[in-house]
Amino acid sequence: MRKVALAICLFIISCTTTSENINGFPSWYINPIQNNLEDFYGVGEGANLDEAIRHGLSDMAARLMVTISSNSNLIREENQFSTNEEMRQNIQQNIEKIDFTNFKVERSAEINGQFFVEVSIQRKPFIQRQEERVSILERKISNLDQNSQNQNQLTRRNNLIEILSLGKELSLRSRLLKGAGANINLKEKLEKIAEFENQLNKSSDKIEFYIDKNSPDKISQIIRKSLNKDKLKISSNYNSSNKNQLLLKIKSNSDTKEIYNSYITKINIDFQNISAGKTLASNLVEVSGSSSISEKESYNSALKSLEEKINQEGILKIIGITE
Repeated sequence: MRKVALAICLFIISCTTTSENINGFPSWYINPIQNNLEDFYGVGEGANLDEAIRHGLSDMAARLMVTISSNSNLIREENQFSTNEEMRQNIQQNIEKIDFTNFKVERSAEINGQFFVEVSIQRKPFIQRQEERVSILERKISNLDQNSQNQNQLTRRNNLIEILSLGKELSLRSRLLKGAGANINLKEKLEKIAEFENQLNKSSDKIEFYIDKNSPDKISQIIRKSLNKDKLKISSNYNSSNKNQLLLKIKSNSDTKEIYNSYITKINIDFQNISAGKTLASNLVEVSGSSSISEKESYNSALKSLEEKINQEGILKIIGITE
């Protein structure tokens, strides 16, 4: 975590060590200082200074989340698919995305090999940085949305996936701004993200597959069965003018070896999703199987492995539509 490491170097001189402790914890850790109009605070502990600082910054962000929850019902009323606890976990996972570059380590202590810190950051600069990043994220989301409005459904779907990835960061930073007391319409931003999520859920209904007739029969049967299972449309006729129809071409090659009276078959499968003559998505999959009976049975065993892989990862990931 480069930002934290840099901050340690810049602000380590501001650390102060205290011997006052309660049951093995510093008193300022047990009774942490509260946020005020000038600064935000957090406390953390860890096996080393870097870890303690990360936990302190996470605590700082989590306090802002609690501010939202305690002052209103925004968390549950404005975004039904999220809860305060989920946001706490999101903070832990995305702490490096938050701009804490100008934080200070106000106090630190090492007790029995465990490190404790109190960190602070100035309110106004912190809010300004979050607002700048929110503005950038919203421009990126708007561009992705507008650029794919009239594209084929696969392009639209992939852009929606990228939009929602940016939306996670936008949601986190917007919540921090709300908790920090900034003038921000959190409800509006969360509703937009929810609408994009709804569009993504519906996008698969608009995609239609046509499996190329030259594709290997047994593999095609498995793919067709899996597409049907996920209620994805499969056409019996190919229409090159239909921009929402994907021509799915499947190629494969296999290699079988006999080792210690057992047949081992490896199958390499190439999936190509084509629209208007262009490959929009692709994937290479390798599966293997074995049998002591025959080469044919080892091939069938490898096909069973393909089915298991599809069940684990999903058919759209296997054929290359999703990552």
